[in-house]
Amino acid sequence: MIASEKRLEDVRSPLVREAYMLWDDKRGARPMPARADFDPVEMPRLLASMILVDVEQPETRLKVRLAGTKIVDMFGSDYTGMYMDEIDFGDVREKVLGEYLLCATEKRPLFSDHSFRKINDYYHSIERVLLPLSNDGKTVNMLMAVLDFERMREPVPHDG
Repeated sequence: MIASEKRLEDVRSPLVREAYMLWDDKRGARPMPARADFDPVEMPRLLASMILVDVEQPETRLKVRLAGTKIVDMFGSDYTGMYMDEIDFGDVREKVLGEYLLCATEKRPLFSDHSFRKINDYYHSIERVLLPLSNDGKTVNMLMAVLDFERMREPVPHDG
């Protein structure tokens, strides 16, 4: 585990837990499910809070394939089609990119917390799960992230 990572037992968000349970159910006995295993009709509550990221090889570069409507609304931008290393994540850039890369290289789910402040709005805490997907069961070719936002009056002290 990395310092910012949390355990499933510590996840508070029902949305994040739902995403993990669906992923776990879809993989069955395999290390990871494939994107084709998921039907959007089966996960209507997750779609607005989801980001799909293509994992391009051989240099393991991450490209946003789809950003849900809640993601776009909260961050104020639609990152669809952008490489993650080209997105301005501010002072949490290394943490965010590191977590996505860790999920892709270690081929396992990763739970974490973040916080940010929307322009002219309150602080928000984010509880997130990153889930690896694989077409062949061996190589991660996509990541599915689900983010749950909670509005707060003050920033979360651990990562600004």
